[in-house]
Amino acid sequence: METREAIFGRRSIRKYLDKPIEPEVLQDILEGAVMAPSAVNNQPWYFLAIKSQEQMEKLRGIFQEVSVKTKAVLEKRFPNNPEVVSETLGFLTSLGNARVCVLVFLLKPSKDYDIIAVESTSAAIQNLCLVAYDKGIGSCWMTAPLSTGFGDVLEKTFAPGKGKFIAAVTLGYPAVSPQAPKRKAGRYEII
Repeated sequence: METREAIFGRRSIRKYLDKPIEPEVLQDILEGAVMAPSAVNNQPWYFLAIKSQEQMEKLRGIFQEVSVKTKAVLEKRFPNNPEVVSETLGFLTSLGNARVCVLVFLLKPSKDYDIIAVESTSAAIQNLCLVAYDKGIGSCWMTAPLSTGFGDVLEKTFAPGKGKFIAAVTLGYPAVSPQAPKRKAGRYEII
């Protein structure tokens, strides 16, 4: 697959088939993630791929609590779109039947909000999503646990001592093929 095809074709997937991701495919996705550029080659990330059924159930339990805390925010943000609220809460609760969820952490942040480390780690997350797409695996990059205050819970439960939680990415074989939403005009210019 060409780079441009991956960038333009990748979509956030919120419904997955009940089909396991092969170990070598998952490893390739993670290896692609950590090949991202980073400021002064610091590589400030730590990726934890959760795939065992037991650990995924534990994670879904935490995400059910995230869903409860997210509901009021979504209802305020989308008062005329109850279907958006319902679909989002359903996804947070079930993780879309994903077979894997990757938790992403900042290793040794130099301060509470280290923007340079976050930028570098975001590049690695994008790599993860693009390599997954190239392998036929869908992904959805989520920040709801962070915005609802569950980062500490995820750190303590799954990766004590591995840094500050910043995102979760579900992975699985897509059960849907969403179309690209229209891009907003005026988001770049050439001078």
